Formats: sequence, C-alpha cells, structure tokens
Amino acid sequence: MIDVANSPSFEDNAVMEFFQTSGRNLLSAESKAGVKHHIALSVVGTERLQDSGYFRAKAAQESLIKQSGIPYSIIHSTQFFEFLGGIVKSAAQGENIHLSPPPSSRSRRTTWRSQ
Repeated sequence: MIDVANSPSFEDNAVMEFFQTSGRNLLSAESKAGVKHHIALSVVGTERLQDSGYFRAKAAQESLIKQSGIPYSIIHSTQFFEFLGGIVKSAAQGENIHLSPPPSSRSRRTTWRSQ
C-alpha cells in the first residue's frame, strides 16, 4: 500500500485530526485486507520541526504507522517548491526568518534577515 495522504488544511487542529483519522482508518482497512507492507511519504525533518502543527501531525501519522504491526517503509522526501512561501512565512519572526540548522551543525542557529 502506498500512502501519499495529505491534509486539505494546514491549521493545527484540522491537520492533526486529518492525519490521525485517515491514518487509523487506512491502517485498519489494510489490516483487514491483509496488506503486507505500508509505504508512506513523509517529509525530511519531520522529527525536528515540532513547532509546526503540520509536522506534529506528520509525526503522529508516522507513529501510527510504526505502531500498526504492519511492516512499513517511511520515505522522507524534501518539501516541494509550491510550499516554499508557506515555509518561509511560518519561519518569520518580524523581519527575521529562522531556519533549522543542518544536522551536522545543530548547535548553531541560522537566521536570515531581509534587506
């Protein structure tokens, strides 16, 4: 089963409700149908971006999959370009944009200031 489900809303409560409900429904149907492997598309950095309701919901989706008892693969893909504006907007604090540092430099904070 290839799971590419995505929420129609990015509002914190709505996105969490979507991934939890759709995930439980899908995994239940898979179990009844005897699905042998669940493949889910997720996002790179999901576990590190927990200030975002969307990424908390993706982490909840991943947790449901891991706890389902169905063998699984989770593919962490990079975000698509159509989401770039929303990502930048969500990282804005005044005139500063705060970005997650790469894994090799977790102790540094990266800030980009608009000119």
